[in-house]
Amino acid sequence: MTIAIIDKSEMTTLRLGSLVSGIKGIKNIIHIIDMQQIFITLGKVIPQVIIYDLNMNGRGNLSNLQKIRESFPKTMIIALTSFSPEQYRRKCDEIGIQHCLDKINEFERIPEIISGIIR
Repeated sequence: MTIAIIDKSEMTTLRLGSLVSGIKGIKNIIHIIDMQQIFITLGKVIPQVIIYDLNMNGRGNLSNLQKIRESFPKTMIIALTSFSPEQYRRKCDEIGIQHCLDKINEFERIPEIISGIIR
């Protein structure tokens, strides 16, 4: 399984990478910190899971998330936000995003969610 982690903070992508690297079945973890590289990189690797920071290019970047959903309809997407997660959960539901997590309080749920799709 390949996971793509998209976040403007290299430190966050590394932390997320270490958080999921021990999950059995994960073979490849891709880190993307540059907005211009998102679709180029995703098109090359076609990940089974994408972890996406909604604040990647400013607050609440749902248009890019919607483009990712349309381009990769079979990929599980976990959206992360540190702004009003309930508001973003509704919007994520509307565009077909499976999980929208509070980046501060629900970060640790990510391995459990990913492990659930591997089984």
